[in-house]
Amino acid sequence: MADKKQNAVKYGEVIAKCWEDEAYKKRFIEDPEAVLSEAGFVVEEGVTYNVIEQPKLVKYLVIPYEDAKDAVQTISKGLLNRVEQSDVIIPEGTEVRIIQNTEEKRNLILPASPKSLTQAELAMVAGGDSVTTATDVVQTGVVATTVVEAQTASTTTTLEFEAEVGVVAVAVAVLV
Repeated sequence: MADKKQNAVKYGEVIAKCWEDEAYKKRFIEDPEAVLSEAGFVVEEGVTYNVIEQPKLVKYLVIPYEDAKDAVQTISKGLLNRVEQSDVIIPEGTEVRIIQNTEEKRNLILPASPKSLTQAELAMVAGGDSVTTATDVVQTGVVATTVVEAQTASTTTTLEFEAEVGVVAVAVAVLV
């Protein structure tokens, strides 16, 4: 569990540095294992890391290689809870993409910098509609993107359906 928490903090620092330093970001995309290792991140042996840049209005949902059933159940519960609050689960203009890790590959989501907010994000901050962030999956071997709050289950997935506001200090990731 300590590795998960340490990795979460370290990955948040990597994300923040990517937002500030374009050369660092480029290096992270090209050689994530080296950048993560240099940051003190516990990198799995025999696993390739793939960095996916997430545009502002695209939300990634990463399904684990193992325990996919638990992840899908958690996502389903989150969607059901969300639809009880509003018929709009995914706001117009937002796209959700689902990808799955493999035994040899882990997908790392690099969220867009929060420095410039879109009109939809400005509406959220001003009290408008919230955005469902299906990309915010936290699980063993998968990275979560920027979320207001994230919860971690030991070997399963936790999905947080809250507004994404791009708070640098709250960038969370879990990779073991």
